[in-house]
Amino acid sequence: MKNTELINEIDNLSDTYCNGCFIRTQLRKESGKTIAYRFCIEQCTVGESIKQIGSKLKGSK
Repeated sequence: MKNTELINEIDNLSDTYCNGCFIRTQLRKESGKTIAYRFCIEQCTVGESIKQIGSKLKGSK
């Protein structure tokens, strides 16, 4: 897969699932940006998918 395709896939996931995410919004209000970010990258299944795609990008350099 080309880098542009991988980036588009990340953008699509983010636009579809992350923008407007209730959990992320609540965590940011209650605990701050850092906690919300940590949840997204460590516990959210969409975050896991984005990390996997990102590792493909990193490996293709």
